[in-house]
Amino acid sequence: MSIMTAEKAGAKIVEWYSCVIAKSHDQAILLKEEVKQLLSEMKDNDKILAYYSLVEFRHDMLINRYNKNELQADFQNIEHIAKIDNILKYLYYFVSGQSEYVNERYRSAIKLFNKAQRLLEYVNDEAEEAEFYQYSGLVYYRLNQYLVAASHIEHAKVIFDRLEYTEPSLNCQIVLAGIYQELHNPKKAEDILLDGLEKATDNDVMLGLINRSLGLNKLGIKDYNQAEVYFRQALSFKVHRMQRLELKQHTILVTFFSTKANMKRQ
Repeated sequence: MSIMTAEKAGAKIVEWYSCVIAKSHDQAILLKEEVKQLLSEMKDNDKILAYYSLVEFRHDMLINRYNKNELQADFQNIEHIAKIDNILKYLYYFVSGQSEYVNERYRSAIKLFNKAQRLLEYVNDEAEEAEFYQYSGLVYYRLNQYLVAASHIEHAKVIFDRLEYTEPSLNCQIVLAGIYQELHNPKKAEDILLDGLEKATDNDVMLGLINRSLGLNKLGIKDYNQAEVYFRQALSFKVHRMQRLELKQHTILVTFFSTKANMKRQ
C-alpha cells in the first residue's frame, strides 16, 4: 500500500493512544480494531508496528486493570527500532517501565522512567506528560518515597484537571489519599477521598475504589463501624465486586469482617 496508508495508521494509533490515556475504555476498544484493520492493509513498516506494540501494551493495562497475569510484554524485537526516533525511544522506555511496575519490579521501573523523562521534551503532549508523572509517582509511592511521590502525582493531577480527564484525576486523588495515610494524616486523606466521591458521580468503578479507600482509611484509625459502611458501599457496585482483588487487599477485608464478628460475640 502507499505511504499515505502508513501515515493514516499512525494518526489512528495516536487517536487510540489518546483514548487509552483518558481511560475511555469503549472508545479505545473500537479504535484498536480500526487500527488493526489499517495495519492489515499497510505495507510492512517497522516504526508503525513498534508504535502499535507499545500502545497495545498500554491498552491491555487499561482493559485488564493492571492484572499482571493477563499482561504479556516482549519489547526486545523493537528496542533497536526505538533508538532511531526520540518519541518512540521515550515510549519504549516508558512502557517498559510500566511493565516493570505491573510486575512489582519498582527499582527497575524507576530506572526506565528516568531514561524516559530525559526524552519527555520531544513528546510535547500534555496528556502524555500527566501520564508519565502519574506513573513515576506511583513507583515512588511503592518505594516509600512519599514526598517525591506526592509531588509527581499532584503535577499529574493538575494537568488531568486542565484536560478534564476525570478518571485519571480521581486515580491521582486516591493515591494522594494513600500517601497522606502513610504520613499519618487520615483527616487529610479523608478530605481528598470525599472530594473525589463527589466528582465520581456516575463512574461505578471509581465510586467503588474511593469507597474502599475510605474504608481502609477508617480501618487505619480503628473506626470499624464506619469502615464497614464504606466497605459494604464499595461492594455494592457490581463492577467492583466482580473485579479480582489483590490477595493483600482481600486479606484485609476478610480480617476486618472476622474481627467485627468476634467483637459482636464478646
